[in-house]
Amino acid sequence: MDDRSWMYRDSPQGLRRMDYCNGVQGFINFVTSIPINFTGGGIRCPCRKCQNKKYLHPDVVMMHLLHKGFMENYQCWYTHGEVFVSKRRMEETVVRSTSSASNMHEATNDNTNPYRNMVMNAMRMNQGNVSQCPIIEEEPNADAARFFYLLKDSDELLWDSCTNHSKLSAVAQVFTIKSDHRLSEDGYDKIIEWARSILPEGNRLKENFYTAKSMMKPLDLGYQKIDMCPNFYMLYYLENAEMTECMTCGHSRYKPKTGRGKTLMAYKKLRYFPITPRLQRLFMSPRTAEHMTWHQTHYAVDGVMVHPSNGEA
Repeated sequence: MDDRSWMYRDSPQGLRRMDYCNGVQGFINFVTSIPINFTGGGIRCPCRKCQNKKYLHPDVVMMHLLHKGFMENYQCWYTHGEVFVSKRRMEETVVRSTSSASNMHEATNDNTNPYRNMVMNAMRMNQGNVSQCPIIEEEPNADAARFFYLLKDSDELLWDSCTNHSKLSAVAQVFTIKSDHRLSEDGYDKIIEWARSILPEGNRLKENFYTAKSMMKPLDLGYQKIDMCPNFYMLYYLENAEMTECMTCGHSRYKPKTGRGKTLMAYKKLRYFPITPRLQRLFMSPRTAEHMTWHQTHYAVDGVMVHPSNGEA
């Protein structure tokens, strides 16, 4: 049996370590590789609360383990068939997934799915402090369910015999093209309509921008709309949130009502993109976290010209 110290290793601020998250994924891979573990489409959940007494969907089991941790003294996964498999098989299904995050960026030629990793990184960010997370009992909440759908889309082939694209990878790459070339929504829809016409029948490419955007919504970092003076004198924010005209120029906050509509429309809105969740996202991905911590971990060598990582900002 390989080293399972990651199962009960504590982390600062209650955050899950990267090796723990990878280990949970390895556990799920191992359990689902043994057909006898399934009962009614579910597997036993070894979290602190369920303690192998409940059968849940593998994705729900993963969320339980990420939120609550493993039950005590379960380094040997005997309830999930470990005693019936060889040591070599264990190494193939578990050890590779439990490698440390510091070495993950070096494994560029492995068979991991980068889009599934993208979803998992976003999921770990949204979990934040474990003590503040909602407890998932039998079924995942709406937010978790959307993540599960994305995980499924990251593994589901674009069409049955496709070998290089999943539903998620296709949408993500077309989104990138739209952003890089500043395509309008109508332009996006026309490209997708053409692409679907030449793809095999039964392909799973999202049919328009609206449905594709809805699919990618769980990865969205969001923004906040704040009404502002059309002359740029003030924001209707915090203590000024209830004001209806500018305190400097006296310009009205809202446009005159037309028709029978009751919704007040501001003359101008500011879109605020909070920096905290964006920094968290950068730290949650092992590929970017290394660069984000470079100034802290890198030490300059005398006589070698490098960026002054240990100098004052």
